[in-house]
Amino acid sequence: MDAIPRLCPGDKAGLIACSDGVRRESAPDIGELIRVLQGFGLEVVAAQTLFRKEGWFSGTPEERAAALHALFRDDGIKVIFDVSGGDSANQILPFLDAELIRRHPKPFAGISDLSVLLNALYARCGLVTIHYRVKNLVSGHGEAQRQWFRETFFGGKDRLFSFSYRWIRGNRMEGAVIGGNLRCFLKLAGTRHFPDPADKIMFLESLGGRANRIVSLIAQMEQIGCFERCAGVLLGTFTELEANGEFPAVAAYIEQVTRRRGIPIAKTDELGHGDDGKAVIIGGHLVLNG
Repeated sequence: MDAIPRLCPGDKAGLIACSDGVRRESAPDIGELIRVLQGFGLEVVAAQTLFRKEGWFSGTPEERAAALHALFRDDGIKVIFDVSGGDSANQILPFLDAELIRRHPKPFAGISDLSVLLNALYARCGLVTIHYRVKNLVSGHGEAQRQWFRETFFGGKDRLFSFSYRWIRGNRMEGAVIGGNLRCFLKLAGTRHFPDPADKIMFLESLGGRANRIVSLIAQMEQIGCFERCAGVLLGTFTELEANGEFPAVAAYIEQVTRRRGIPIAKTDELGHGDDGKAVIIGGHLVLNG
């Protein structure tokens, strides 16, 4: 399966919410997103478990897993975009049918709490997944996002996957990428869904969290051995942290816990929760140089 889906007018794209269901009051935003995708010539297939039914959830964990399986099973669907976030994506992990997904592979894209599924699908099914927020297409940076989307998925370029970065330590890293949202990625620790960090680039970003919370999560990663075997650390945006001017303290702590092995560390401002954010492939081979 190609890491970056090549789409054509007439292809189908799935929409789903595997984490907290989409609020009913957000229906106009989802409608606008569907119209944009249809404007690219895509047929949009929305899962039955998209909007909240009771409380936070668009369905039981079993129902949400079944809806995801239905999108994978439909071979006319070329890519699945998850438009949810929050806390509950890991509820569906026990119900994933890895064999079905391996028989019907296709890219799955999402961010935030979907980091749980991005990495579980890679670790369990060998599926390349995409850390990408499709709702950026109807954001404040929507015009640029739509152009990048068209050039990337329809034009065969890599605009959406090209991002700038700067070095904190070193000048080169290479390996398959794992990670995503720091808090959500760590939900997989100790489970069979956690990807092997050996020789991988550890990509980390976060929406919430001041310095005390972020360093506690980094400490957990260090204590479970993630930095003993990884090939590098790629830091995305840490929205609340950076808004409070606390990123230097966290960067210094990461330098400290990775100093013994001299792991290369890079920082990008183009991967994360911002509506100007780009995309990175979980499980995809990445080389950063110079």
